[in-house]
This record gives sequence, structure tokens and C-alpha cells, in this order.
Amino acid sequence: MATVAAGTRPGRGLLRILGLAFGIAVVVGDTVGVGIMRTPGATAGRLHDPALIYLVWLALGIYALIAANTLAELATAIPQAGGLYVYVRRAFGDFLGFVCGWGDFGIQSIAIGYLAVASSEFLAQALPSLAGRENLIAPALIVGFAALNSVGLRTSSATAQLVSLLKVLLLAALVVAAFAVAPLGARATPVPAVHGAAGLIAISVSMQIVLEVYGGFNAACYFSEETTDPGRTVPRALLYGVLLVMVVYLAVNAALMHVLTAAELGASKLAAGDALAKLFGPAAGTAVALVAVGASLGVLNTCMLVAPRILYGMSRDRLFMSPGSYVTRRGVPLPALWLSAASATVFAALGSFETLYAASAFLAACTDLLCNGALFVLRRREPQLPRPYRAFGYPWVPGIVLLAAAGLLIAFILGNPRPSLLALGVLLLTYPLFRFARGARQA
Repeated sequence: MATVAAGTRPGRGLLRILGLAFGIAVVVGDTVGVGIMRTPGATAGRLHDPALIYLVWLALGIYALIAANTLAELATAIPQAGGLYVYVRRAFGDFLGFVCGWGDFGIQSIAIGYLAVASSEFLAQALPSLAGRENLIAPALIVGFAALNSVGLRTSSATAQLVSLLKVLLLAALVVAAFAVAPLGARATPVPAVHGAAGLIAISVSMQIVLEVYGGFNAACYFSEETTDPGRTVPRALLYGVLLVMVVYLAVNAALMHVLTAAELGASKLAAGDALAKLFGPAAGTAVALVAVGASLGVLNTCMLVAPRILYGMSRDRLFMSPGSYVTRRGVPLPALWLSAASATVFAALGSFETLYAASAFLAACTDLLCNGALFVLRRREPQLPRPYRAFGYPWVPGIVLLAAAGLLIAFILGNPRPSLLALGVLLLTYPLFRFARGARQA
């Protein structure tokens, strides 16, 4: 195993200007988006039983919460840009750190790709004149948001906070409208849940999809180097943000199941739009499609902030191209930003929304496994490391995440192999890239 190199390249650093409001906004902004607008229908179509639907959404929310508990300790003990890569490299050395960083960068790039694809589909639904041009709209959106984030960190952070607030308010309005307008007893009798092997596969695929809907809960840790008082701010942003997301997701699912029948919900590609169209007519469905565009673009904006910081951290440690560590005077890692945009454009052309979404969930479980392992290694190896926040329930609660991440990986491979193999292919690219990066560093 390669040892961790102590030195980093000198240069202009990131700006320390972000506070708690941004931290919560970036968790909500990187999590609440196209997923909750689109996936409840697919999940309900597989699981059928409302109790099982609630259980899957709640269980994955609890998983995200206890994973955030682990990340809060790591992010405050090692408050550096790069997110999960930084913690895994500190614990396991250059190679596994590189694997984690590459996998995490893959998650963000895939997310930007499928968000652009989904946004183009929603735009075509709201504006029929754009139908058939989705393959041109998606890359144009990626380039546009890369340009926006090139302006400066203050502009991007203000946009993230505004969009997150609007998304929560709009989804709250959807929930209120569903229960205020739809009469009691409007729903049909639920379809019985699928049992046996088919039921296990349905649960596995649903968990993979819902896990990615919670993807982004860790967003605040990527900005710990840019956060004022990270020892207090980052843990609160992570934990409060995840709790808020859980409440929003459960409430939206309850509202959708209150308005739509099991058959309607299971067949819906944009459940929120179909629910409001049922309540208020077709015009409401078009309006929700536009809201979905805004929600997905809000997450895309946040991902465009997160992905370059992974490359920035790796470049600063000389495990990626040195231009990746360049930062403008306005706090933008500009070369890393545009490389992220280029990668996302490739992923947007590779596959469907569902395939990219599930592949991203597989990569997330991989990085969760490594990151939670890093907590145990660092507790043992560096007991004197300052830890402004110590993970609750150690070692049992972080141990649950460790075992759950391993179990999810096995379930994903068995229950949904195609996107899982795509994600494994991304990870296999790490070894030749690592050899190249290490050779360049030693030259």
C-alpha cells in the first residue's frame, strides 16, 4: 500500500466564507431534486404495499443519518477539501484513497449526467416543441451551469441557498394541496406486495434507487475547508439537513399515495405532476414539470460545486493533474470544474436515467464502505487526532453502516447487475489511472 505523501503544491487556496445556512442548503440542494419527483412511482410500482414503501424510504433515511454521523467526525477531524477521498486516503493510503476519490467523482459526474437527462425530458414534457431534442438540451445544460459556477463561489452559494429554500416550499405546497383537496377514501385498495424471489429483487432494486435519492446527504463535508468554524457548522449541517430531507420525502410519498391509486402511482414517471393534474387538471401537471426542471437543475448546480473539489483535493496531493489545484481569486477551482462538466457530458450520452441512477447508488455504497472503515482505522491509529465532533454510538452505530453498506453492495449486484457492473467498470479504471498519477508524481 502506498504511503500518504505529506507535501502538497503551493498555490492560491479556497475561500473560507461559507456558514450553516449554506451547509444545510447544500445538503438539501444536493439531495432533494429530480429523485423525489420521479422515483416514487417506480418504487411504488415494484413494492405495491404502502407499508413496505414507507419502510424502504424510512430505512434508507436512517441509513443516511447514521452515515452522516460518521462523516461529521471525519470532516471535523480532517477539515480539507476533497470529501470522502481525504478520509480514506488518510486511513488506507494513496491507492484506496485514489479509488475512493475516483468512485466519488464518478458519482458526481454520473449525477450531473442523469440530472441533465432528466431535466431535458421534463423540459420536453412542459414545452412539447422541444420534444426530440433532449440529446442536445442535456449537454447544453451542463455547459451552462459550468459557466455559472465559473463566476465565483459567492454567486454559486447564494444560488444554492435560494434554490433549496424554493424546493422545500414547493414540495410543502404539494403536500398541503394533496391533503386539502383530495377527498378521503379517494385511493383504491392497495395491490398486494410481491413475495418470494421476485419480492426480494423488487426490494433490492427499490433500495438501490431510493439510496440514490438520498445521495447528496454528505455534501456539506466537501466544503469543510471553506466553512467558517467547521467543528460546529459541518456536523449540524449534515445532521439537520438529513433530518429535513427525511421529513420531506416521507411527506411527499404520503401525499402521492393519498391522491393516486396504486396503479396510477406505479405507472407514473412524474408522480407529483400526475397527482396535481388529477387534482387541478392538465395545466397543473405542466406546471409541476417546470418545477421538476428547477428542482433537478438545483441539484445539478450543487453537484457542479462538489465534483471539482474532489479533483482539487486529489490534485493538491499530486494524485491528479496539477492544473486541477488551480483556484481563481473568486474561489473557483476552474480547470477541475470544466473537467467535471466534460465527464458529465459523456455520462449523459451513455445510458438512461434509471441505469445511471442505479450505477451511482452502487458507487455510493462502495464509498460509504471505505469511508466508514476509515473511521475505525483512524480511531485506532490516531487517537490523539483532534475531533471537535465524535460519532455518536461508536463503535456500534458506525458499525451498522459498515455492515449495511457491504450488504447493499451484495444486494445490488444480485438484484440489479447491469448498472452495478457499469459502476464496477468505472472503479476498474482506477488502477491504470493510479499508476499513471503515481508515475507522474515521482517523475
